[in-house]
Formats: sequence, structure tokens, C-alpha cells
Amino acid sequence: MVSIKSFLSIVAIATIFSEVSAAPRHRHRHRHGHVHAVGKHHLTPQEVQTMVPAGEHTLPELVLKYNKIWSKDNLSFDPNYFKNFTGGQYPGFTWIGCSDSRVASDTLSETLPGQIFTHRNIANGVSEDDANSLAVLQYTIDELKVQDIVISGHTYCGGINAAMNATAFDGPIAKWIKPIADLYEANRDQIDALSPGYERNYALGKLNVKRVVDIVGNLEMVKKAREGGQPVRIHGWMYHMETGLIEDLKITNE
Repeated sequence: MVSIKSFLSIVAIATIFSEVSAAPRHRHRHRHGHVHAVGKHHLTPQEVQTMVPAGEHTLPELVLKYNKIWSKDNLSFDPNYFKNFTGGQYPGFTWIGCSDSRVASDTLSETLPGQIFTHRNIANGVSEDDANSLAVLQYTIDELKVQDIVISGHTYCGGINAAMNATAFDGPIAKWIKPIADLYEANRDQIDALSPGYERNYALGKLNVKRVVDIVGNLEMVKKAREGGQPVRIHGWMYHMETGLIEDLKITNE
């Protein structure tokens, strides 16, 4: 069970982080040149405490309660806040990241709804036989006309650790991490020469990001778009969980 005190602590941290750099309003330019302002407002923990009943709650229960508060608060700040999102999406880039609960792309990038088209899975992978990730990329390129695609790994990645101990897994996980396990085997001498733990995880994580950048850059849909004059840039990033900073690996495929 999650206490209201713990929930308020989470809200407080998120509020402080958001208010450091958040301006009162952010402007979004639509593809057709129209600009509208989208408000950004954050309730204080004290405000939340007066609205959510005290007592023990599961996290899903708290999310449902806080969602109602968040919706009502944004509507009081801007009656058209949610309607502004119903006319279509025009994201600035697509993010392919890890499903790890600690690396939510919108939170760590301080972005608003509508700015990032997102796909997440274990260890930020893309494979040519995975209809899910390929459908996301097809929609990104063909429909949304997004020009920048980010492949983002992160430090302390459990999927990367699993790939270095692949024989301990079976079923769907073993199948999914096999390309990373193969990557580890191909670079075992280099990786095992590093200190166990963080250094090995970071090294294989970077290699995996490059692997996926290369896969995406060589997809037929990407080649076709480029041949037709549509820019498609594939970037490789690493999010450092221990500092909150994103590292550009400088391996952009374009």
C-alpha cells in the first residue's frame, strides 16, 4: 500500500523539478503554421493534500484520484487545455526508449503532451521481425513525417544486465534479449575487462544503442523516405540515471 504521505512526497519532488524551468505558458507551432498557447500549471503538495482523502491507498487508486484533480486544475487554468490536443498530433521527434519505470521520456525531458511520440520496450530495442516497433517507425515516418528519431538507452539497465547473463532466462525475455546477448559475446573481452556493474552495463548499453541506430538507419522505410527527399535522422542517446542528464553519443545516422 502507498500512504498519502509517500504520494505527496512524489508530487513534491515532481513539482519542484517542473517549476525550476517551467514558464507559465509554452507555445506550440502546428505543422500548418498555427500557434496556440498551452498552459502549464503544477499543484502544490499542500493543495493536493486538501483534495485527496487521507488514509492508505494503492498507487492505482491514488493515480485515479489525482488524475481528476489534475484535469480539473488544468481546465480552471485554461478551459481549452485538453481541447488543444484534439486536433491532431505534431510531435517534434520520436523516442524509442526502455520500459524501465525510472526513465519516462516526458518526465526526464520536461516535455508536454504532444511533443514526443514514444515507444518503449525492454532495453530500447528494434528488430526487423518485431511488428510493434516497426509499426511505430512506419507511422512516425509515413504519417507524422517526424524527421528525428532518438534511440535512448540508460545506465543501470536491467535488460542489459540480463543480456550479460542470458542463460538465466527463458521464454519471451530470452528471445528479446538474444541480439543484445550476441552483442555482448562479440565484445566480451572488451566489456569484461571493465569493472563489474556500472562500467560493464554502460559499455554494453552504448553498444546496444549503436546497434539499434544502425538497424533503424538501414530499414527500407527509412531509405525510401530519404530517397524521396524526406530527412530522417536517427540519434543515439544515453540517459544517466545517477545524474539525470542525457548524453548524446554522437552516432547520428542521417
